[in-house]
Amino acid sequence: MNARVDISSFPVGQNIDYQGAEAVAALEALTTEARAFVDSYRWAPPVEDLVLAFGVGPIIGLYLMRFEPGGKQEDRERWVVVGDLPRMHFETDEAPTPALALTRYCAIAGYWADNVLAGADLSDSYPIEAAPTPEHAEMLNGRIDFILRELVPLAV
Repeated sequence: MNARVDISSFPVGQNIDYQGAEAVAALEALTTEARAFVDSYRWAPPVEDLVLAFGVGPIIGLYLMRFEPGGKQEDRERWVVVGDLPRMHFETDEAPTPALALTRYCAIAGYWADNVLAGADLSDSYPIEAAPTPEHAEMLNGRIDFILRELVPLAV
C-alpha cells in the first residue's frame, strides 16, 4: 500500500510573491486550467480534491489530484501539471514530493522530445498535445531545462 502524499509541507517557493494581485490571478488561471484538464477525463472513482503543490504563474502549476474512496489505495492520487507547457497527469508513486514530481514530469516530457528528435516511434511516449516536430521538441527541451535548473530547487 502506497502512502498518500503529505501535503502539509508543500512549498510556496522562496522569492515568489503569491500575495500580489498579478501572482494570485496567474495562479487562479492555472487552477482553472488544471480543473478543466482534470474534468476532460472520466475518472473512476471521481476526483475528490485538486491541491496546488507548486506554482509559478503563468509558467507552471503542479497539482495533487486526489480521488474519492473506492478504488485501489495505490491509485488514490495523481500529479497534474499545466501551464505554458504540455499538460500531463501521472502517478505519484515514483514522485512523492513536488520537487520529485517536477523532475518526473521533465523525464516523461523529455522522453517524448528525445523520441521526436530521433525520429523514433512515439507509441510508448506520453501523448503530448503537440505536433511531433523537431521545433516542438526543442521548445519542450528548453522548458524542461528551465524547470530543472530554476524551479525544481524552489520546490524542495
